[in-house]
Amino acid sequence: MSISRTRLFFGMASSLLAAPAFAAGPTAMTMLLKFGESIPGLWNFAQAMSFVVAMFLFGFSLFKLKRIGDRKSNEGMMSVVMTLLAATGLFYLSSSLDSFLVSTFGTSTIMTYTSSSILDAEGLKAAKVVIGFVNLIGLIAFARGWYALKMLGSGGGHKEDTAKRAIVLLVGGTFCLNIVALSEVLQRSLGISNIIN
Repeated sequence: MSISRTRLFFGMASSLLAAPAFAAGPTAMTMLLKFGESIPGLWNFAQAMSFVVAMFLFGFSLFKLKRIGDRKSNEGMMSVVMTLLAATGLFYLSSSLDSFLVSTFGTSTIMTYTSSSILDAEGLKAAKVVIGFVNLIGLIAFARGWYALKMLGSGGGHKEDTAKRAIVLLVGGTFCLNIVALSEVLQRSLGISNIIN
């Protein structure tokens, strides 16, 4: 037997012997549920990062203001104002988030599914993890919307595009944060039967 055939034979034999060990490994459901356990930590990390970015933007706006006062910069005051607005929105992320949720849905409570007629217990757990992930993406989009407002005061010529992007990120983030309430509003508005319930 040649060396390549021997390697092939031992490779096939070892994979057949190791297959039962891999069968007892993690399933997609256990990996999804493990990821679901890390979502609150990722949520806190995103809020902490927005706080750090807000502190940086406050310092940056004060630096810009000093340069304008010393007449070393020809940037307008609008750049400083928009940077301060973005920093304030990021600094008070939870308060601004509550304001957007109350304005959009009438409550600042983020809804979750509690029961379903078409999902079993495992499916409901998986749905909660997926909804939690969509909520996390909504939080990140909401924070990026506040950061995009900083670009409105800059000297670039694409202010309309920047304003549209900031508004889309803020509103889309709000919708993703309360995706369950949004689906219920769409069901009632369009007369669609319950999608998940």
